[in-house]
Parts: sequence; C-alpha cells; structure tokens
Amino acid sequence: MGESYKEVLTRFIQEQEAEAAILTEQAVQYVAEEFEKDAGNVKSAVNMAMSRLEKDGNIFRISKGVYCKRIETAFGVYVPDKDKLFCRRLLRDNGNTVGYETGLSGLNRLGLVSQIPRKIYIASNFYRKRVPEDVQVEVKKPPVTVNDENCRYLQILDAINDMDKAAVDAAHPAAILKKAAEELALDTDKLIFLARKHYSNKTLIRTIDILLEGKYETA
Repeated sequence: MGESYKEVLTRFIQEQEAEAAILTEQAVQYVAEEFEKDAGNVKSAVNMAMSRLEKDGNIFRISKGVYCKRIETAFGVYVPDKDKLFCRRLLRDNGNTVGYETGLSGLNRLGLVSQIPRKIYIASNFYRKRVPEDVQVEVKKPPVTVNDENCRYLQILDAINDMDKAAVDAAHPAAILKKAAEELALDTDKLIFLARKHYSNKTLIRTIDILLEGKYETA
C-alpha cells in the first residue's frame, strides 16, 4: 500500500528548514509530483491534510496558506517570528535572490539612523504580494528586477537615495556607506552605472561623491 497524502506531506515538512515558511502552494506541487497527478486534482486533499497536521500540532498556521514547523526546544515549543517568515518569502525564491531590505529599517541596519522602525521595509520582485494585517512588513517595487548580482548594489543605492527621507544621525554617513560598499566588494563602475540608469541625477551625484571623494554629508 502506498503512502497517504498526510505521510507525503509529513516528509515534505521534515525536509524544510527550521524557520522556513511552508507554503500550501509548494506542498500541493510536491504532492502532485509524488503522485504524478495534476496540481489541481490534489489541492483540496492537500489543504485538508495540512489542516489535520496543524490540529495534530505538527505545524503552526502563520496566515492563510502559510505554515511553519513545530520547533521543540529545551524551553518549550518555539514559533518563528511572523514578520521574519514573511520577509523570507520576499527575499528568496527557489534559492534565488528576489528582494532586499531597504527604507528606514535598511538605513538602521547600515547604522545610518538610530531610530528603530516599527516595520521592516523590503524591495522585492514580489511587491504585489498582499501583506497580512498582523505582519509588520512594507513592500515596495524595486527600481529594477532584483537578482543575485544586483541586490547589494541596489541596497546601497537605495540607502543613498533615502538619506533625505529619514533622520540620519550617524556622524559620518558617507564614510559608513563607502565602507559598506568596500566590505561587500562592490564594483565602483557598476554601482555608478546602476545609479545613472535607475536613480535620479541627485542620487547619481551623491554616489560618485561618496565613492570617489567621500565628501557628502547630510545636514
């Protein structure tokens, strides 16, 4: 006798990383491939099986169509943070980079502002994805399609572009940005090229100034 949907889904869940978001749509595709059936023909059964697994305490429901593994620790059951789980869906897809942190939370992470933002700001190819009401994440459209090669460049350029929109209180913001670009081993010519192609002239000039002269400081 072959495996049941529940058994196949249990195996699928076990294969996921501890804090990864488990999407129903991915589970449906996995089961469809295992049973060599069309995804539409197994979707209803998979939804029911996922519901049973949740009731049994094997997984937790984060939002509609999104679950996470039950993680046992010495201090009890640990449930990953909803915001971080949602961000992972916006940052990586099938092993590829599709987004990056930006905005006020991005400036804070770079050390340009001390203000701790209430939300996490993400620029993602999935900018049309609906954000659940209880998730403190804001999604924006990136200036160009994000990939593994350009994500760090865009992140630095967004920071340069956003400096006038936030209360930058670092003593030497230009030095911080230049150091970040150096630590990420970003190519100066490529950074300037992307600034010229996808950002305003003001951002382009600031980028050149920061990279080549380091004289730009915010008021």
